[in-house]
Amino acid sequence: MQRTLIWHRHNLRLCDRRDLQQLQTSHSQLIPLYCFDPRDFGKTAFGFPKTGAYRSQFLRESVANLRENLRQRGSDLIIRHGNPKQIIPELVKTLNIDQVCFEAEVTREEQQVEHALRHALQPLGTHIQTHWGASLYHPS
Repeated sequence: MQRTLIWHRHNLRLCDRRDLQQLQTSHSQLIPLYCFDPRDFGKTAFGFPKTGAYRSQFLRESVANLRENLRQRGSDLIIRHGNPKQIIPELVKTLNIDQVCFEAEVTREEQQVEHALRHALQPLGTHIQTHWGASLYHPS
């Protein structure tokens, strides 16, 4: 059985995600992950906080809700603090992950994180599957 790590990023819903519905029917063992990336809590180029107190609270509550929803479905959520470029390859090795799935993002910083992760996973031979979910219509 294939083992798939699902990296949850901004879309923390379960009910309306086509990618998750497709993965659930793929006979793959799904392992959900959320990474609190310290860079998301730093400052912008203009010196403003990227994540304020209210957004931080909302994010913590949303991650807790995601974990509870997964537990109700017989799963759980791995929660890590750190750089996904380091955390995900470590999990790929220790959990014998075959595939990493995540929603593609649109901003430059987020795309740089994706690129760094692809580069880190390349030597491990891990398949990467991305899905579009950032807008109502697919860009193509």
